[in-house]
Amino acid sequence: MNLLTHFKNSIILSLLSVLALTATTAGASHNLPFRLGDEGTITFTSPSTARTAGAGNATHLGKITSDGSLTIVGEASCTGNEVGFAAEMQDTFTAANGDKVMTAIIMQLCPIAPGIYHGVGSYVVTGGTGRFAGATGSGVFDGTGNFNTGTIICALSGIISINHH
Repeated sequence: MNLLTHFKNSIILSLLSVLALTATTAGASHNLPFRLGDEGTITFTSPSTARTAGAGNATHLGKITSDGSLTIVGEASCTGNEVGFAAEMQDTFTAANGDKVMTAIIMQLCPIAPGIYHGVGSYVVTGGTGRFAGATGSGVFDGTGNFNTGTIICALSGIISINHH
């Protein structure tokens, strides 16, 4: 191979490497730590469904508002022969600029005092809007609902994967 051919092949190989790297990172997503704290209200719309609304803070979103729906899907076994309930929740968290993160939460709620339940479970990020369009992620849910006063507090801790285009 002569020097000119070797030089051309080196340039072509370098350009192909840069193009491949650019194509790989252009649609890459990044797993980022995600923490969210939210306090609000719960209003039962039937014996097994409720609406939630709240406000709080989340990493990558800042101040948020929340809007959700909860459905009781069965019983949960709790310590001390207490009977709790299993629930599924769809929640949307909205940043101050209007960008949204949507989640699906599965939880087991057990009584800790009359009318007060502690819930643990998991969440998955099901999508988003704005800079969170196409977001995914997962983690753990922890929360408490005081059904005597209609108040809730919850926390999510895990990861969120944001697509960078």
